[in-house]
Amino acid sequence: MRTAAAAVFGVWVCAGVAGCGGSKSHDATINWSDTRQIIDGFGASSAFFGQSLTNEQADQLFDPKKGIGLSLLRTMIGAPADTASDGSEPATGANPVPTAPELVTAQQAAIRGCQIWAAAWTPPPIWKTTNSKYGSGTDSAGNAFATNTLLPAHYPDFAQYLVQYVDTLATADPPVKLLGISASNEPDYVASWDNAQWDPDALTTFIAQDLAPALHDKYPDVKIIAPDVAGVANLDKYVTPMLADSKAASAVPIVAAHGYQGAFGGYTKPSKAGKSYWETEWSQENANGDTPDPSMASALVMAQRMHSDLVTTGMNAWSWWAIYINADGLNDDTRLNPAFIQPDASLGTPYMFKRGYAFGNWSKFVRPGFHRLNATDSPTGGVLTEAYRDDSNHLAVIAINTNTSSVTQKFVLDGNTIDALTPWVTSPDPGDNLAPKSPVALANGDFSYALPAQSVVTFVNWDATTETPGLTTGPGADGGVDAPAIATCELDCTAPVTPDNGSSGGVTDFSDWNTGTGKWGNMHGLYGSIYGYAGPSGSPSMMKASVDAANKDLHGIGSVSSGGYAGIGLSYCSCSTVASFSQIQFTVSGSWPGCELQLQVKTFDQTPTSQTPAGGCAGSSCYNYPAASMFASASSLSPTTVTLPFIRFASWSSADAAQVVGLQWQWTYTGPGTPDGGTDASLPACPIDATITDITFLP
Repeated sequence: MRTAAAAVFGVWVCAGVAGCGGSKSHDATINWSDTRQIIDGFGASSAFFGQSLTNEQADQLFDPKKGIGLSLLRTMIGAPADTASDGSEPATGANPVPTAPELVTAQQAAIRGCQIWAAAWTPPPIWKTTNSKYGSGTDSAGNAFATNTLLPAHYPDFAQYLVQYVDTLATADPPVKLLGISASNEPDYVASWDNAQWDPDALTTFIAQDLAPALHDKYPDVKIIAPDVAGVANLDKYVTPMLADSKAASAVPIVAAHGYQGAFGGYTKPSKAGKSYWETEWSQENANGDTPDPSMASALVMAQRMHSDLVTTGMNAWSWWAIYINADGLNDDTRLNPAFIQPDASLGTPYMFKRGYAFGNWSKFVRPGFHRLNATDSPTGGVLTEAYRDDSNHLAVIAINTNTSSVTQKFVLDGNTIDALTPWVTSPDPGDNLAPKSPVALANGDFSYALPAQSVVTFVNWDATTETPGLTTGPGADGGVDAPAIATCELDCTAPVTPDNGSSGGVTDFSDWNTGTGKWGNMHGLYGSIYGYAGPSGSPSMMKASVDAANKDLHGIGSVSSGGYAGIGLSYCSCSTVASFSQIQFTVSGSWPGCELQLQVKTFDQTPTSQTPAGGCAGSSCYNYPAASMFASASSLSPTTVTLPFIRFASWSSADAAQVVGLQWQWTYTGPGTPDGGTDASLPACPIDATITDITFLP
């Protein structure tokens, strides 16, 4: 994830050729036979924000015919499901099993030809010196963490934990084969989010003695990627001991680092050691505060950094930070440009920013296995050029024009007799979003082209709408790679599913709970996640939701303060219809003295559009779900089967029956209150310890 050391970013833009020192225009010469580094791919990350994409968004991101064709996706190895909101795992009975919160996104990417790799932001909290998933914080006595590292005694356990994540993806339906795995995200950085620190010798030891033997015993083809540091400043501190250890050096084929500390310049030790050299994360930040930038200004900053890392440093892969973020994730005004698809300053529906299309000028055309060619780096003031080819005569020439006016650039192809090239243009023009233009004919290997102002242009010698070099999947009926639809969190109530998990009307009894994915149900029908919530804003009420896999139930534990409420629920990843049923049944047990329990049926038209997945309510009066009260108070309720007819639910209608998107059990404070019905923090809270299971709809 991005580091907190934000830097103000600027845009290198010239006011025309003369604005860059008046340099004269020269030919951009491309040497067909002079090959440089091989390209492993171009990508971004789904960590934190990219857990729920529509199939249309997946096409935009991963389909090389319909979209920008990302060839690498970096997923997050999620913290164990029993991790509490304070970042800890239970001191006794912890279940340190990795989760795969972005599994569906990984599946969407993989079936479109994208390679998947994964990074661990933190080991399981219970195995760390802090018992916290966070990279910084305080202990139970209020003292700042002295260390925040994996305990050496748990090195073998953590190695097996990483193998378990590979297992989860490999056994999914459809399966996802991992390209590689990283044990640490920014091991040199102290973050407030999921994070752990590793000193260079500790990381080398772990890789050599624990991770490599455990991983390659079961998955010999999965590559180890390291050290994934925050930037170039500390890279050599990790690379030097790793290369000096023969076991670690042989086990790590990919050296990776983020780009937050500037371009990598002349640091080429990984390449000289025969390692693939990846830039694995970068985004744009402004410590002085800014707004989301959907324009070419942001795109050109990114394009120039890519050019530097690829051409000057000779990196083999380059990745942006995030593929997607919605308005809820834009909560830091110094970090408002994290994603390819995101909302603009209006905070409306996320859409592809210009930088996403500009990134596609590389990712769509420069496919894994291409070689960079020796080419004129900067033939004209404000213009940067680079070129790539594969072994089958496919050529991609990229030109970046940072000038505020058009520049006519001459290109000379030395060593090949290609007849024509098609320009694909990303520019400030609203229609130039990786847009194909008329082919340009070559005369004796030469051609000239008027590069639009502030643009990125890629010239290719194949029809990229029907062919992708190296990808065997042909175009489907819709022009894409003909990828089958993956069950995603899209609440489309025009085609709702009927609950049938286990039997007709079945929602879940939690025997179908998948700890690795954090989901219940059937991915090909009704499935979803769990959540806890509390309110109103400012209330000390709290609630944690978890699934007890052994007892097969949803467990809620927390408290509700005076004037407050809290609950646990099931969030659906698809819209459902219960029109053929007349009642709902479930089993409840536990205690909630001083609170009233009610069941709420979540409907699409009352679920906010800002939620993930998004509902249909955009106003200020959302959350008015049909509800039915059951128990005014319970000190110790043994397992009780509850059957509630729909007619018991306030405001229930036939329209509601066709748009059910979740269920939630809410406890509302009914203990002593203030005369005006407000809150009083001195009053005793209502403690909640309850379980729910065997949820089904009945005729």
